Order: sequence, then C-alpha cells, then structure tokens
Amino acid sequence: MSSGYILDSSSLFTLFFHDSEETVQEILKESYILDLTCYEIGSVLTKGNDGHIKGLDKNLINSLTKEIEKILAGINVIKLRAPDLSEIIQLALSTGLTFYDSSYIFYCKSHQLSLLTDDSKMFREAMKLGLDAKKAEEVMK
Repeated sequence: MSSGYILDSSSLFTLFFHDSEETVQEILKESYILDLTCYEIGSVLTKGNDGHIKGLDKNLINSLTKEIEKILAGINVIKLRAPDLSEIIQLALSTGLTFYDSSYIFYCKSHQLSLLTDDSKMFREAMKLGLDAKKAEEVMK
C-alpha cells in the first residue's frame, strides 16, 4: 500500500527495545507519529504501566527518556487538527475504539499510510477497515 507507517506508542516501545539500531532507523526514516504519541509515551514513562519499563528506577527512566527524545527528534509528526475531530469521533463510535486509537486509523486513511501497532484491538479494526496494518515484529525481520 505505502512505503511509510504511522506508528503508535506500542510499536515504538517494541522498536526502542529492538537489538538492531539499523533496522529501527530504516523503519523510522519514512514513518510518522501523531502528536498524541508523545503524550502516551510520557504517560507510560511516568506511570510505569508498560511491561517494558515496569520497576525501573527514576534515574534509568530519565536516561531512557533522553534516548527516546533523540529518536523522536528525527521522526515526522502529524498534528491532530480540529477540523478532523468529528470524523475521528464518528470512527470511534462506529468501531468501539478509543478516540486515541481512532486518530491513528483516521490519519492512516487520510495520509494513505500503513499502521504499525502492537495493539491487538486497533490492529483488528484497522484490518476490518481495509487498512494495511502490521505488527512491529513483522517489519523488523
């Protein structure tokens, strides 16, 4: 479908912890995140509710944050636009997804990009809607 992806935070965390920096950089150079993604990453880092970082001390989380900042500095960001709110809400209501997840699907459709997510529910809904969706493991081979 396309050569680029919109990545959600679940796929980004998988990429952050992948061994091959070259593979990760290749995926990121043609990819996008939503501005919402930074909020989600911040929440995961401060709440520690993600299996990747649970139990890490504050100093390690601060170091990890600095590394994540470097990675995200070079990635394209799609800003949520007010005129898109009603369509995203309609998508959320019709699929049962959260507004957050529906935003990813909406912008994949409107920018003709593939979705890269490790969120099973969002992946299934994207596939039902005819989007090209992949899990991070699939593209890291």
